[in-house]
Amino acid sequence: MRYLDIEFSPDFLSAKKDGDERKISFTRQERILLRHFTANNMRLLQRNDLLAVIDGENTAAGDRHIDFLVNKLRRNLGDSARNPRFIRTQYGEGYIWIAEKSDPDKDDTACFMCIGPVYGLERGGEEAEHCVSQLRDELQAGLGAEKSVTLSHGKERPDCEFTLEVHIHRYHSTLHMALILQRDGEIIAIERLDRQHHSNNTGADTIIQNIWTYLALPPAGNGRPGDTPIWIRQHDAALLLSTGQSGVSWRENARKLQRAKHSAPEDKRLDIMWGLNLYVRLLQSMSERDEWLSQKEWDSIEHEIEDICLARLPGLSEIPEMKLATAKLMIFINRGHTDRAELLIDEALQKSASFATIVSLRGQISANRGHIREACALYDEAITLSDPGSEFYIYLHVLKAAAFRAGAQHEELATLSAMFRQHLPVAHQQLKMLLEPDFEIDPSEPIWNGTELTSTTAQSMLQHLFRIFGRHFEHRRHRKNIMDRPIQILTGLFSESVVSDEIRASICRA
Repeated sequence: MRYLDIEFSPDFLSAKKDGDERKISFTRQERILLRHFTANNMRLLQRNDLLAVIDGENTAAGDRHIDFLVNKLRRNLGDSARNPRFIRTQYGEGYIWIAEKSDPDKDDTACFMCIGPVYGLERGGEEAEHCVSQLRDELQAGLGAEKSVTLSHGKERPDCEFTLEVHIHRYHSTLHMALILQRDGEIIAIERLDRQHHSNNTGADTIIQNIWTYLALPPAGNGRPGDTPIWIRQHDAALLLSTGQSGVSWRENARKLQRAKHSAPEDKRLDIMWGLNLYVRLLQSMSERDEWLSQKEWDSIEHEIEDICLARLPGLSEIPEMKLATAKLMIFINRGHTDRAELLIDEALQKSASFATIVSLRGQISANRGHIREACALYDEAITLSDPGSEFYIYLHVLKAAAFRAGAQHEELATLSAMFRQHLPVAHQQLKMLLEPDFEIDPSEPIWNGTELTSTTAQSMLQHLFRIFGRHFEHRRHRKNIMDRPIQILTGLFSESVVSDEIRASICRA
């Protein structure tokens, strides 16, 4: 049986990882845990559950022993507690097996990209064959091991996300190549490449860049009601094309945007997308250990976002999706541009059919102005247009959770929190301060990104919660409802010093 890139024997005695000839062996207790984990995929297993299974083997096991076994399993699987692929920690509670089992009935030829058909190999000779093989290897390396790249010389191609048709014309010592990138029969890009003798250029980086552009930029036309907002498209594109497992998208997008701006400096959309990536950097600023932003750094990034929005406003008249993106940024930076953002949304509606994005932005403005019931109704409308389980779907529920908490609608918030806990345990752990009406934290456990809980960490957590959610609400009582419980818990563990002057001034009466 296969999970991700590891093939396990049916009895879990051993396993082999793709590309590694070594055999992985498991002890009896490790096998017991593996069977129990895989039989309860995506379910939270508390340490007591795992202890009960181990105790069935008549061993005197305790919580520490379970943690030891899980960490040993992770080492064997090449897994990481910080960026898990197989076993995720629910701090203070237990563990979740998150790796999906491969479907044995699934067509083995399914792939992410198929190169083929390839024309001109006979005339191109051995050098052409080497070039195409090198192209496949570089695409595979650039896309990551989990996204299979296959090579098909014939016209029959396996099912895949993207196809790359290759035409080769040899003239003297130069291979003139045309690379035609397609998805579902739609031509995305045609790239020309002149490869000199002994050159190593295959065009792989350009093809990956074209895939990113296709995925990150909004489609041509006036949009569709359920289209994903561009700031989430960017995030999704980076995660899909990333070779890592961190869930942090802004670094990958920064690289792609810098390359795109170098190739097309006149494309005004890319400046707004750069602003959106700065926004995502702020959202993800606590996702990377030792990369947290100071308030001064945060303010500097928001100032850059503001400059981009104001500088690019005159050029957005014919790009409704970018008007919506600019409105999103203006709402987030919280610098008095809400009325202008609302005007941009109204203007976009005259041309765009991206109703879910428009409605979600209207919901944010309504919530920020204190109209919680109206905001939740707008979020519900957008949710019905989004794809269940998508990043957009999750994003809308997070906005709704913030509105519930601001409005002290604790029963509704608890119901939403239970949904996150059951179906989106990782998001639940990351957003616990927002989602849990009676938020608690175990000071002996690391927080969700693996960092030790200290007074400095607590201060950063409160500041992050306030900057992402709390500060946007215009009414003091709504800001207070967002912040009160986390402040109560974290000041109880440490001291009042974990509450910044900015937060204190915002929630306390003058």
